[in-house]
Amino acid sequence: MLHRTTSDAQLLKIRDSVALIGRLSDGLLRLGPLSLGVDGVLSWVPGLGEVYSAAAGGFILIQGVRAGVPATTLALAGGLMLSRTVVSAIPLAGPLAADLFTAHRWSARLVVGAIDRKRGRLTPAEPSSPLRPARIML
Repeated sequence: MLHRTTSDAQLLKIRDSVALIGRLSDGLLRLGPLSLGVDGVLSWVPGLGEVYSAAAGGFILIQGVRAGVPATTLALAGGLMLSRTVVSAIPLAGPLAADLFTAHRWSARLVVGAIDRKRGRLTPAEPSSPLRPARIML
């Protein structure tokens, strides 16, 4: 059974963990307007990419439930991540499409935004994690 959290410190901790998974999954390396993360790299390994995608997506959704994120936001985030996992199953074209379809980052932003609104923040605070994507300008 999931424990819903209400304290601001707990919400901030959940927020930061969701933001970190979004960055790790889809935003470690930036190539101009494109970004690549663990999810994009693992999508080229049959089976492993789907396992990682499902685990990261499940983590984002479970943390969203713990933080009391609205069900509509969780449904949208879940739909995005499910679509990404299904697309990656297409031979050859799937992993390429998955590299461009940064569903974990988008879903993490949805959940983080909902947590920020719940915490009474109109503009998102910077995550406490120093991890930032590397930028390569082409």
